[in-house]
Amino acid sequence: MLPRTRPKPFLDDARRDWQFDAFVWLLRNGGGFPKFEGTTLVLPVAAHFPDSGMRGNAAATALFRRVRDHAGMADWPCTVEPASRAVRLAASAGIPVIRYDSVDGTSLSLVPDFAHSLAGFFVETFGEPPPGGEALVGPAIDLATVFMGFGVFLANSAFETANYDLNEGELVHALAIFCLLRKIDPEAVEPHLNPHLRKYLRLAARDLTQYGGRFQQMRSVFALLSFDVSALPPLAG
Repeated sequence: MLPRTRPKPFLDDARRDWQFDAFVWLLRNGGGFPKFEGTTLVLPVAAHFPDSGMRGNAAATALFRRVRDHAGMADWPCTVEPASRAVRLAASAGIPVIRYDSVDGTSLSLVPDFAHSLAGFFVETFGEPPPGGEALVGPAIDLATVFMGFGVFLANSAFETANYDLNEGELVHALAIFCLLRKIDPEAVEPHLNPHLRKYLRLAARDLTQYGGRFQQMRSVFALLSFDVSALPPLAG
């Protein structure tokens, strides 16, 4: 019997390990694995975006509300408005505003922009910087968008946008982590990805199956609790 060969690494060790560490950081600050288990893998299907028959800002607003609901941020006070430039963040009367560049707000192409902006708000609430420090906040927001369930949308749009710090291969790798952590069969996701990304997902998932210990670690993460560190007894030794 021939010995089994290890799958070829999809990412180098540093980038793969950073994604694992960043997922732990997101789990710890985002409610722990028990909350993550309920996260929806959002897909471009009518079941996830059933609104139809609207146009313009009304359609964009309805789409944004769907994105915000899927992100688990339904109670967050923020809104969307049309703008003449690409999606950016602004403040209006103390309420965050996400401005989008689209005459017709019915397009699902707005989903990754909305989700990415919400991920930025989400990460801002954390009491600790991402792995690697403040210099990696941009990649961490990209990963947070995948963590919140929008990896398919982000990966599909990566080729056409310069708004992300992670490239499409890195985003697909993060999507593979999401799927394996949620015990979703990556093959079920492939029909929703751009054709050239489907092979990436298969290769990334195959590589990641070697790291069962890291997934076990992530499944044991609970929410970070707020407490007075000074009240803890000193560490032994």
